[in-house]
Amino acid sequence: MNRTVKWGFTTLAALVFLTGCNAGSSNKQGNGGEKAAAKQVNLTFYLNNQGGQEYLNTMQTEVIDTFEAKYPNVHIKLTKNADPEGLAKQQLAAGGGPDIVAMNGPSSLQDFVSAKYLLPLDKYGEEYKWKERYYPWALSSMTSGGKPYGVPGPYETLVVYYNKQMFSDNGWQIPNTYDELINLCKQMQAKDIIPFSFGSSDYKAANEWWLSVAFNQTLGADKFKEVLKGNVPWNSPEVTEAIQKMDDLWKAGYINAKQSQAITLDDSMTLFNSGKTAMKMEGTWLLGTLEETPPTFEWDVFTMPAWKDGVEANLPLALGGAYGVNKNTKNPDEAAAFIDWINRSEQASKFLKLGNFTPINDMKVDNLEPHVEKAFKLLNEAMGKKQTGYAAWMYWPPSMETYAYSNIETVWLGQTDLQTFMNKLQEAFEQDKQKDRLFKFED
Repeated sequence: MNRTVKWGFTTLAALVFLTGCNAGSSNKQGNGGEKAAAKQVNLTFYLNNQGGQEYLNTMQTEVIDTFEAKYPNVHIKLTKNADPEGLAKQQLAAGGGPDIVAMNGPSSLQDFVSAKYLLPLDKYGEEYKWKERYYPWALSSMTSGGKPYGVPGPYETLVVYYNKQMFSDNGWQIPNTYDELINLCKQMQAKDIIPFSFGSSDYKAANEWWLSVAFNQTLGADKFKEVLKGNVPWNSPEVTEAIQKMDDLWKAGYINAKQSQAITLDDSMTLFNSGKTAMKMEGTWLLGTLEETPPTFEWDVFTMPAWKDGVEANLPLALGGAYGVNKNTKNPDEAAAFIDWINRSEQASKFLKLGNFTPINDMKVDNLEPHVEKAFKLLNEAMGKKQTGYAAWMYWPPSMETYAYSNIETVWLGQTDLQTFMNKLQEAFEQDKQKDRLFKFED
């Protein structure tokens, strides 16, 4: 924390003298600084409204308000949207878009870089000493051609949230194998309880949560990594088996009674909170929502078991976002300063309490809520033991990722046969490979 304050105050203090200047006329010597300081700068910023009110409040009070208090001539205009990345992409394609670009993760960032929407941030990375602050694996995923184009959002994983009281009342145990999972789901259905709550009608990218679990828990992390490198085809029998298992779960009604495509994420949350479903497979970002509006029953989390004998269960790892700067912004210095501010240790410590784990070295960790602490330990222990897998929104190439979550429902609904789906996954992967969009693993 002291290191952050030491270099951050000196660098950002210069912002007062830069505010109001365009990218071509920033006066780093501070000439005319008081005049520039008097000029108002407005920065636009889109944020996902699905993260829970407490998260949105924290972003407003602990990030935006504190930034504006320190630099009163800079105003952050926040727009909340269910799909800020999609909205930004449409506007950026037309030469507009927000000054600060929020993306779903490294895969999206690479897609935006390829489309030439983002400003390279190498000079700001040096100025703010990002290499000293961030975990190397997190910062490296923000780079293209050796230059950073963004800063990472929180690292996260996918876990199973469950109604602990319901499990206890029925004598159910946490499953350790795929067969045990299937048997548990059958017992729940016999009591007219939907095993897994899930909805995607308002956010189709949510389908990739189940896709990530299926591939990682069926193939195992090491084998799936070979698929992502292009060494094992997506349409091979062993990879196809993963989607077959997920398809079996959905068609048996274990995933929201075969209605996930017809209900929203909020609807699925209501089903879980009302006790109509026993489990909910979602990311660690849900911790904040459950703490903000807790259900009436006792709940907990567990790691999804492996879906195949001989495979070690893992936690799919990802960065749950990325922040970049619109290449056409008139205020690049101020926009870069703001995305730097988001991930300072003071702000990161506030988000940690909501289950948002920022990949920085100097974050203060104390007084965590028990559920958050458990999930934080689960993920960090898995990272230490190299038992983490590869979630879609970080490690999958963009065209393939988009095809997967946009079209898996056609398999569930019988509109596309499984092999056709897998063949098209492979085709999309090859297109990404030709465009050099595969994730760059650092072995």
